[in-house]
Amino acid sequence: MKHRAATFLTVAVAVSSIWAAIPKENRTSDRFGYSTFLEDAGRVTILADGYPASVAPKSGYVPVPVAVAVTQPGRRVVFRPESFTLVDADGHAVPAASFEEITTKYGRRNHDRSLARLRPIAVPETIGALLQVPSAFYPPVNGGTRIPEVELSSGTWFQDILYFPVPPSGLHGVLTLRVTIQGEPTVDVRFVATEKELSGANG
Repeated sequence: MKHRAATFLTVAVAVSSIWAAIPKENRTSDRFGYSTFLEDAGRVTILADGYPASVAPKSGYVPVPVAVAVTQPGRRVVFRPESFTLVDADGHAVPAASFEEITTKYGRRNHDRSLARLRPIAVPETIGALLQVPSAFYPPVNGGTRIPEVELSSGTWFQDILYFPVPPSGLHGVLTLRVTIQGEPTVDVRFVATEKELSGANG
């Protein structure tokens, strides 16, 4: 029995050592579901889904479904597309595309919404039980009114699809969804967005 315990402890230490040796920039945030990655910043929890980007054409723009929740008391928080930046594995940062840019240069919004209905972003039950606030940064063609900003109070959340220009180094490696929140620390959600990396990602 003691031998088994000692063996288990040795293996656990070895795994921890290997994990600690992996550079932080090569790690993802906590994985929640097959393609969703979660970063809990205390008051704000943010999730990013890499699946739509993994099956989308690798040119033009990248769809990234997100879910954002404010779970603890405090001031209201406002989110706009400008709050979000996509950083590629080599550190190149691209801001979220403007609504006008997407309406004139991107023709897959309806497809992306259909995919999101078939394969919605995975969220914890604790977030899904909160009050969901409507969001439509980039509404589908002939599919509703644009909502350019979303305001969250404690106990509320929203989900939406963001669009970014494909970053200079593409989608390989660990990507970072950087969220700038007024009055709160910046939150980085680290995720992957290729079929190969989703199949083998470690959070």
